[in-house]
Amino acid sequence: MATSVVNPATFTGNSAFSADLQQVIARAISFASLPLQQLQNRQTSLQSEQTALQTLSSQFSSLQTAVRAIDNAATTGAYTATVEDNTVATASVGSAALPGTYNVTVVNTGSRTNTLSADGLTTVTDAARGNIDSATNYTLTVDGQSFNISDPDASLNGLAQAINTSSANVQATVVNVGGSGSPDYRLSIQSLAYGPVAIGLSDSSHSLLNTLSTGSYVTHQVDGQPATPINSDSRTVTIAPGLNLDLLSTGSTTVTVAQSASGILDALNSFVSAYNTIVDQLAQSRGQNAGPLAGQSIVYSLQQSLQSLVNYTSGSGKIASLADMGLAFDDNGHLTLDTTVFNQANPSDVLNFIGSITGGGFLEAANSVLNSVDDPTTGLLATETDSISAELSDVGNKITDNQNQINQLQQNLTAQIASADALISNLEQQASYITNLFTAMQQNNKNGG
Repeated sequence: MATSVVNPATFTGNSAFSADLQQVIARAISFASLPLQQLQNRQTSLQSEQTALQTLSSQFSSLQTAVRAIDNAATTGAYTATVEDNTVATASVGSAALPGTYNVTVVNTGSRTNTLSADGLTTVTDAARGNIDSATNYTLTVDGQSFNISDPDASLNGLAQAINTSSANVQATVVNVGGSGSPDYRLSIQSLAYGPVAIGLSDSSHSLLNTLSTGSYVTHQVDGQPATPINSDSRTVTIAPGLNLDLLSTGSTTVTVAQSASGILDALNSFVSAYNTIVDQLAQSRGQNAGPLAGQSIVYSLQQSLQSLVNYTSGSGKIASLADMGLAFDDNGHLTLDTTVFNQANPSDVLNFIGSITGGGFLEAANSVLNSVDDPTTGLLATETDSISAELSDVGNKITDNQNQINQLQQNLTAQIASADALISNLEQQASYITNLFTAMQQNNKNGG
């Protein structure tokens, strides 16, 4: 932090020259403070440069994030799935998806097993206070697997909550089968998996549940295979690597997986925005009212990095540059994206040009350029920031040394001037005494004394 220049302490003397002596101290401290003022100005300038570099570092990090988003869109989002009849199923693709067409038949959307607490148990009119059974410990069985259930507050609500917090793959709730005038709250347990799941609940000696309906599996076929439809306990199924379907209703539909650049378009727009933010920031370091980085070589280096980033070209393929995808510069040096040009490009050509961060193409080149700028250890910005931090530390130490020297000078001068003022004051008193003595003698002589 900048340190204030020392203001000389007010000197109060007794001689007629005390005001002049005060000016002597003030002028001496003022001259001695000139190097300190220069150091403080340099410190302020370095702090402004440091802040500007931190801003640029944040903006280049955002540009790096945008490049990674393009990479993600070009790899995991390079394919999209289209479902001919989306009332039968919907589809999602992952990074392992491959292009292809699949004929899917949903034979059965499946159902879940439903149970309800049995008739003849204790009638519960208040689910928060009463329970269907006097026990506090129960055994829940789901497809032969047992779970210990504890209901310490002995309420139907508590029993349902205890079941839901267990690791059993079921959902418990409380339902009123008696109406509002004469409530009869029962425990309802439903399997979360589709299929003929057996569910039971008992205390130490009684079975407490009746099965209302036994569930059935979700069944489907892909391209008519297998002859006996595939059973699943979920309506979300994987029909190919990286291709998942949510089965919604019985029927048949066609699912087509193909390359797509739609996700890349959104990521490119973010890239353009991040790029232009840096362009505007660097523009503040040029011109008549340039900012703290004006004239610094780092500005030129960063501009060169940006240019090499967007001037990347590929020697093969129908798309050889960003311009072929619709990216261009306006009169202010801002990057723009013509979506019409982009959408007219073949997705395969776009993906071949873009490549990936680790597999060549524009993304690998862009990632390399940005790492050279924003790497936290070896990047241009980190190196420049470290240099400024070191200089700031050195300037801060020099300011402290100068401040201490000026403080000492002030103390010494004040002591010396005070001593001189005391001597002058004493001489003034002696001169006044002698002058008064001669005046009295002269007066006596005139009076004939």
